[in-house]
Amino acid sequence: MTSPEVAARALYWFFVYGILGWCVEVIYAAIREHRLVNRGFLCGPICPIYGFGMVGLLHCMGRLPHGDGAPGVLTVFLVGMVLTTAIELIGGWALFRLYHIRWWDYSHLKGNLGGYICPQFSLLWGLGSVIMIKVVHPLLARGSDALPFRVLLPLDCVLLVFFAVDLGASAAAAAGLNRRLREIDELRARLRISSDKLTQLLGTGAMTADTLLDEQKLQLALAKLESRENADALRTELTARAEALRAKLRDIDLDRLGTRRLLRAFPRMQSARYAETLAATRQALVHLRRLARNARAAAQEAADRLRRQE
Repeated sequence: MTSPEVAARALYWFFVYGILGWCVEVIYAAIREHRLVNRGFLCGPICPIYGFGMVGLLHCMGRLPHGDGAPGVLTVFLVGMVLTTAIELIGGWALFRLYHIRWWDYSHLKGNLGGYICPQFSLLWGLGSVIMIKVVHPLLARGSDALPFRVLLPLDCVLLVFFAVDLGASAAAAAGLNRRLREIDELRARLRISSDKLTQLLGTGAMTADTLLDEQKLQLALAKLESRENADALRTELTARAEALRAKLRDIDLDRLGTRRLLRAFPRMQSARYAETLAATRQALVHLRRLARNARAAAQEAADRLRRQE
């Protein structure tokens, strides 16, 4: 087999196992969370870390010395565990250096290294490597190895174009996540200043996030400002800043292929710069969705009453 053929086949298996890995992640998340979630850094149905892991593992297995033509189970387990753990560590560290965000976090598990890797998942990677090398890959290879180079090359090219476009769009979305968190952090800081002014003026406790995000509750709280000095200016300031924060959160909720998707795909995501803002944003989005559902339910109930009266 020539070098171009070897490269084309390696790229083919990268896409095959990247897509299979994405399927496994989605199924795993669906079982745990009872909903379908695109569990991956990329928008498309592929997790590159699985593709790199399997291509690297196949490469290692093809060059290990073994007497009967096939590596033993223990060898596959150990090599697979070390290789995939190394890829996970390097990938997690590289993404953190690029975006200052920890996309997955094993800090809650014993023996973890910086939250990037942990022995529990390393053992699972080793077990998965045995299953893939001994069971899955031989089955897939029976049909795929027969693909001629003239078919494999254009197929790889098409997939590579889609992958490159997806990678660019996903990288932009990840950069956009940091930008949105920075904007929300600035809005929260300004809103906190206005809220503190209101607290000092009325002599009450600090306003909760629920009150600030719920327009009706906010207006009820602001109604207490009547006849107070500088009431109009403070009311305008607080209303404008609360609405700006709500608008920014609504933008995130509508960004289904960008920030919203990343927040759903990585529920344990941690931000080095905006840790508090990231946690508050998740909670605020849940609250806004609940308010929207309640508003739709109230509108539907009102419409039903009108129809009954007619």
